[in-house]
Amino acid sequence: MTVLVDRARRFAGVVAVAALLGCAGAPVVIAQTSADISTPTVEIDDPDDLLLPSAEEMLITETPTIDFPSQVQQVNYIILGDTERYLPTDDSFNDGILEWVGDNRPDLVPDGTGRGASWANGTLIVAVGVETRGNGVYCGDDVCSVLDLFEGGHLDQTLEDMKPGLQRGNYAVGMLDGVRTAADPSRVMEESEGSEDGGLFGWLWGAGAAISGAAGIWAVRAWRKSITATAREQFTRISTDYGDVAQRLDQIDVRAHSLTSPIANDALRLQWTECRDEFLRVNDMVGSTGLTPTSTDRQFRKHHETIAEADTAVTRMNTAEKNIDRIFGMEQGNRTTRKSELTKFIGDINEAEAGTDNPAVTDQLKALEARARELRDSPEALTGPDFMDQFSTLVSEYSRVITLVAKEMEHLDRTKEDRVAPQIWDSDYRVGSGYRGWVPYATVSAWHEEDVAAYESSDSSTDTSFSSGFSGGGGSSRW
Repeated sequence: MTVLVDRARRFAGVVAVAALLGCAGAPVVIAQTSADISTPTVEIDDPDDLLLPSAEEMLITETPTIDFPSQVQQVNYIILGDTERYLPTDDSFNDGILEWVGDNRPDLVPDGTGRGASWANGTLIVAVGVETRGNGVYCGDDVCSVLDLFEGGHLDQTLEDMKPGLQRGNYAVGMLDGVRTAADPSRVMEESEGSEDGGLFGWLWGAGAAISGAAGIWAVRAWRKSITATAREQFTRISTDYGDVAQRLDQIDVRAHSLTSPIANDALRLQWTECRDEFLRVNDMVGSTGLTPTSTDRQFRKHHETIAEADTAVTRMNTAEKNIDRIFGMEQGNRTTRKSELTKFIGDINEAEAGTDNPAVTDQLKALEARARELRDSPEALTGPDFMDQFSTLVSEYSRVITLVAKEMEHLDRTKEDRVAPQIWDSDYRVGSGYRGWVPYATVSAWHEEDVAAYESSDSSTDTSFSSGFSGGGGSSRW
């Protein structure tokens, strides 16, 4: 099925939807009249109907919100499933996509698929092979030039950013993530400290001749626009949240220091002190910038790192307050809070049970689960004076078993500097995190997924070749 829509939706706010025509695989056209000729159309080729209507609608709705250079006249999403008809697993993904396009979308290869030919000017193509687990990004020469997508770091990053969504089976999200990265060369830049454009131009200089002048100009625009918008958003959030939290700071501090259960150990108190002291610096940090809501974009770019640091401090304080309140509620005998935290604790154990193949470890996890359920479901135990002691004991014993589960994760590296239990200011903090070394299974599993993805990425590379001698820009990888 082919779906076509242009970006006028963003300006007009109304979409005229044509009726679905014919049998499966027949083109479906969703047409609009655009007042801006530089805004690209969006086309979806899904001959196996792998995308749900809601997923197609998401691509149609969200793609127009992305800022493209004027060279991008058309964004094509291609998703193929049947390997026998389209993409034999052992063949080059690039060759398979090129052959399919030549047979089914010759308008995308106006000069054919042979030696020296290229993709149609003005096109950005994102392709996925579900059974072959391949993903590709291709473009007309003008688009590849302005977005620096012929080969290299930006193409590599675009393909990588597609993979999390594809690996989850959310193909539309994966493709959209790829388009977002493709449209923004600044996503692969390294920002330097103390200079508004230092990191930007350092990146451009380091990339050398591989980047055309057009790509450099578009990268400058994209980078500046991105950091300006982010800095303004953060400044607004700080202005709204800082004063509110500051009025409660003494109360939060007293509550934090009143915690007495075993899980409120020295490490937790140190985290709170660090969080509080960072928050106390926010007023001076923001004041030193001299920024106001009416400051220029250049002024916001100049101070974007300071604003980001202040925003992090305020966000951390907001989260830390919520987590301290949860611990305080448990210590004070709040039945709802105790039951809620135990339910989360049991859920984490259940995930760990599913993540181990060791029968002995499974038995230990089930025993812990049974004790946690008894503590949660017994009215006497739930409200008993020794509840926090029992909960702390469960956390301590679970920490030991999690270590055994982690040993089964082949590519897990727990020695990385950032591999620590969720802190009091983290949104994924669980009551008891860090106590006796406990790291929730959900966190350990996320680390493992990152390490597996890094391992698989290092084992593969971007392929930009076509066996026919086709010269079109872009390339593919495997997910």
